[in-house]
Amino acid sequence: MHHAHSGKNRLAAEKSPYLLQHAGNPVDWYPWGDTATQKARQENKPIFVSIGYSTCHWCHVMAHESFADEAVADRLNRNFVAIKVDREERPDIDAAFMHACHLLNGHGGWPLNLFLTPMGQPFYAFTYLPKEPRGQHPGLIDLIDKITELWATRTADLIDAGKQLARAIKEQESSLRENDISADILERAAKRLRRLFDPRHAGFGGAPKFPQPHTPALLLRLAQRFDDPELQDMALETLNRIDQGGITDQLGGGIHRYSTDEHWLVPHFEKMLYDQALISDAYLDAWQVTAHPRYRQAAEDTLDYVLRTLQHPEGGFYCGEDADSEGAEGTYYLWSSEELETNLTKEEKDLFTALYNPTLEGNFEGRNILYRQSSLTQLAADLEWNEDDFRSRLAALKNKLRLVREQRPHPHLDDKILTGWNGLMIAALARAGSLLQRADYIVGAEKAMAFITTRLEPESGLKRRYREGEAAVDAFHEDYAYLIRALIELFLATADSRYLQRALQYWHNCAELFTDGQGGLFDAAASFADGVGRGRSRQDGATPAAASVTAHNLIRLARLTGDGAKEDQARRLLALHLAQADEHPTAFAFLLQALDLILAEPLSLAIVHAGPQPEPRWRRTTGRFRPHILTLNVPQGLSPSPVLPWLSEKHLIGGRTTAWLCTA
Repeated sequence: MHHAHSGKNRLAAEKSPYLLQHAGNPVDWYPWGDTATQKARQENKPIFVSIGYSTCHWCHVMAHESFADEAVADRLNRNFVAIKVDREERPDIDAAFMHACHLLNGHGGWPLNLFLTPMGQPFYAFTYLPKEPRGQHPGLIDLIDKITELWATRTADLIDAGKQLARAIKEQESSLRENDISADILERAAKRLRRLFDPRHAGFGGAPKFPQPHTPALLLRLAQRFDDPELQDMALETLNRIDQGGITDQLGGGIHRYSTDEHWLVPHFEKMLYDQALISDAYLDAWQVTAHPRYRQAAEDTLDYVLRTLQHPEGGFYCGEDADSEGAEGTYYLWSSEELETNLTKEEKDLFTALYNPTLEGNFEGRNILYRQSSLTQLAADLEWNEDDFRSRLAALKNKLRLVREQRPHPHLDDKILTGWNGLMIAALARAGSLLQRADYIVGAEKAMAFITTRLEPESGLKRRYREGEAAVDAFHEDYAYLIRALIELFLATADSRYLQRALQYWHNCAELFTDGQGGLFDAAASFADGVGRGRSRQDGATPAAASVTAHNLIRLARLTGDGAKEDQARRLLALHLAQADEHPTAFAFLLQALDLILAEPLSLAIVHAGPQPEPRWRRTTGRFRPHILTLNVPQGLSPSPVLPWLSEKHLIGGRTTAWLCTA
C-alpha cells in the first residue's frame, strides 16, 4: 500500500499559503492539475476535492480535526485522489463547484468539499463536517466509507449523476437573454432596497451582516438620480454604523470581514484586501456628498492601515490577515479592563472609555471589542472640546495603544499578491489621493501598478498570483476588469495618458481571451475540467462581478476616448446581465451603477490648470459627488496623446485656469 506520510505531501512545493498549511497533513494531497486528474483516470478512482482559503476559520478547524488525522488520511489515500484548492488562486474551480453545491444542497460555504468522478465531474458536495458524528452532523469518516462503497457498487449511477450536474452548471452559464436597458430597473431596485433596509441598525437584511460597500455606493447614485434624500440617508446611516461598530478596527483602521450580529458589534475578525478597497471607495462617495470629516477620516484610517500593513516592500498588496491569533479568534483586537488600566493614565482612560465603551466585564468573552456610539464630531461637542484638538489628542492615544498591541502575537498574514484584488486597491488609492490631496496615496497606487507590470506580467501574459518570486495561474476576466478600473482611476488622478493607453491594451486582450462570441464574457480563458464550462459570474459577492466592472469600465473608456463602439459593447453586456438586478439589487449593485452611468448624459470635464497644482476653488468644484461626469485635471502644457484627441485643442484662455465641459 502506498503511504505518502514522510512528513510532507505534494503541497510542499506550492506557493499558496493555504496549500502550504496542508503540506504536513498525512492526506496525500495534490494541487489541481494534470498529475492528479490523470492519476484518477488511470486508476479509476473518484476525486476528493477540498476548497478553502488561508484566512478561513472553519477551514482551519476541519484541517485540524480531520485532515491531520491518520484514520481519515488512510481512507482518502487508499480509495481517492485527494486535491486541495485555494479558492483565491483558482476562483474558476471554486465558482463551478460552489454552483454544484448550491444545486445539490441549496446552500454553500467554505470549506467546500466534493466528491468527483475520475473525469472531474461533481456528484456529492458538503461544507464543514466533524470527523465523528455530532448532533445533526454525520461524521466525515462515515461519509468517506459510504462513498467508497457506492463507488464500488454503483459506479455507473455516480458517473451519470456527475454528467448531469456538470451539464446543469454549463447550461446555466450559457443561458443568455436580453433585457431592456431602462431607468425603470433602477426605480424598482430603489423600492426593493427600501424594503430590505434595517431601520434600527442600518444595513440590509439580518445577521450575519456583510459591509457590502457597493450597496451604499449605489444608493448615493440613486438618491441623486431620483432626488430622494431618504435613499441618501439609508446609505449614510449604513456607513456610519459600519464606521462606528466593532466590525471596524477602531484602533488600527481597516474593516473586518462581516458582523456576526445585526448591530455591527462582534465581527468575524479577518481583514481582507478587497473589503478595504471597496469600503474606502464608499466612504469617499459619502465624503463628496456631505463634506463631513467623518467620512474622510474613515477612508484615511482604512487606506493608512493598508499602506502600513498590507503593502509588499516593492509595492504590491497582500491578500489579508487572519482572524485567529494565539489559537483563538480576535485575540489581537480585544482589550481587557486591566490592560487599559495598566497602559493609560486615569485621564486617558476616561477619554478612551467615553469614546470606545470598554466595560469591566467586557462585551466579548470577558474582553472588549472597541466601538463608538457616534461620530467624533458629535463626541467632541458632547465633551465640549475643540474638534481639531480632540482629533489630535485621540490620534496620540490610539497610537499609544496601537504600539502596545503591536507587541502581541500577530494574526497570520496571507502574503500572496493577487492581480485583481490589487486592481481594486489601486483604484481606491488613486481616487483618494486625487480627492483628498494625499500624494502618498497616489505614490502607493503607482508603486503597486508598477509591481504588477514587472512581477505579474511575464512573457506568457498576465498572471493572477505572485508569491516568493513566482507568478502563476493565468489571469481571469476579474483580474483584467479590476486592473482596467485601476488604470482608469490612475489616469484620472495623474492625467498621465500612458495609464489610459494600457487600459485600452488590456481591454483588447481581455475581449480576445474571454469573449463568448455573443457580446458576453466568460470568467476563464479555458475550462479546468470536462464539461463544467468556463464560468460566467453574474452576481457581486464580496467582490463585484467581473462583467459589471467591465461594463462600467467600457462606458468610461468610451467617454474618455470618444469611441462609441465601446459604449455599444457596454450596452450589450448590461442587456445580457440585467435579468434579476431589480429583484436582487444588493447582488447586482455594481451592475446597477453601470446602468445608472450609461443612462446619464455623457459629460467630460477637462480642467486645464494654469499652474502645476489645481487651485483650491477648483478642488472644491471638482470634489463634489458627480459620478456621471468624468473629471480630468490637466496640468498646463500636457503634451497631446493619440488616445485623447479631444484634449489636444483644450487650452488656457487668457492664461487662467479654464474648464471645458464636453459632451459626446
